[in-house]
Amino acid sequence: MRIVNPRMIGIGLTLTTGVLAQMPVTKVVVAEARMQEAPTTISLVGTVKAVRRSLVSSEMGGLVIEMPVRQGDRVKAGDVLCRLNSDTIRLGLMGARARLGSLESRLQELRNGSRPEEITRSKALLDEATAEFERWQFEMTRIEKLHEDRDSNAKEYTDTRMQFIAADRRKAAAEALFEMTRKGPRDEVVTQAAHMASEQQAVVDRLQKDFDKTTIHSPFHGAVVELTTEVGEWVSIGGRIAHVIDLSKMLVRVDVPESSLPHIQEGAAARVYVDALRKSVDGTVKHIIRQADDRARTFPVEVELDNEAGMLAGGMFARATLPAGPVMQVVTVPKDSIVEHAGTPHVAIVFPDKDGTLSGVLVPVTTGVDVGTWISIISDKVQSGTRVIVRGNERMLPFPAAVEIVDERGTPVAGPKEAAAPPGEARPKPEAGKS
Repeated sequence: MRIVNPRMIGIGLTLTTGVLAQMPVTKVVVAEARMQEAPTTISLVGTVKAVRRSLVSSEMGGLVIEMPVRQGDRVKAGDVLCRLNSDTIRLGLMGARARLGSLESRLQELRNGSRPEEITRSKALLDEATAEFERWQFEMTRIEKLHEDRDSNAKEYTDTRMQFIAADRRKAAAEALFEMTRKGPRDEVVTQAAHMASEQQAVVDRLQKDFDKTTIHSPFHGAVVELTTEVGEWVSIGGRIAHVIDLSKMLVRVDVPESSLPHIQEGAAARVYVDALRKSVDGTVKHIIRQADDRARTFPVEVELDNEAGMLAGGMFARATLPAGPVMQVVTVPKDSIVEHAGTPHVAIVFPDKDGTLSGVLVPVTTGVDVGTWISIISDKVQSGTRVIVRGNERMLPFPAAVEIVDERGTPVAGPKEAAAPPGEARPKPEAGKS
């Protein structure tokens, strides 16, 4: 679809008939309108709105220290919208990380087990205790024989026996210490240390999340349409920061009569004319809300439009043309033949003048649904077989202008002997006896 140059139209409307006769002939490529099957359409007024909008809020309370965006700024997903004072949380996080490091080191020490030096030392103590035990064992055997022969008094026997028992206990303690050192820490002690480290890790993670929440980011690509706080203000938990809308795609919401609802399907092609842009945009039916307005008995339907160029904005007035009836034979023309003029779609048709030359003129039409690369239209000036201009139509005006039909390479071609009559005139009937 093309848009007629307003400057060209303004110039053309001021030309006199004499000047028109001196205008150069415009070379055009034409195609014939034809009948094709297409669903009946309905045109409804609606409003353009963003496909997504978010009232971004703060998960933390705090003092606003930075607002790097302003109202109207474009933002990307993850861009910073606001920063809160985070000194207290940052210091708490540093302390929690230090304690976590200590607990993790203790856990690693337990998991590593006893050092070789510790095992050697405990083995040496065991050997020493064993030697002491053997010495007092020998001494005890000697004293017992003397005591039996009555060559030893009671005190000497008792002292030797007590020393022997003490050496036996020291040997048992050294054996236990050596075995404990060799095996390392108990599994229960290692598990307890692991749980303490995990508990502290959770504390660090929570503080880290709290710290991260002091920086509020944009949830998606879009634009800031409203700021609800400023530097120096206190934001409570859940307090609003900014209103962000997603402009990558837009929705046009229209109210469809209940009689047309059964003929509308999600994913169906739709055409939307945006008054502010003075152009039509292709879209698809995205959402059908199957709950009627109790007063109007209409159903909300949303048409999705691409907005990669960023020309569409929320609140724009629009007219959506939707398939809303049974399939029937309709007049169709190539999409390239449609031009916008004064906010209305037009088609440039070719007709013969009385002197046999050809002229082209813009006539208003009502567009319908797409039929492949063609589009259905309604106009009493365009019927099946009417020649419409598909290239060169941007130079046509709402009044006749001389044209020459050429092919895609610019080579002149002979037009049919009979063509569409000028707008407002009937096609001339053949004389009697002539076909």
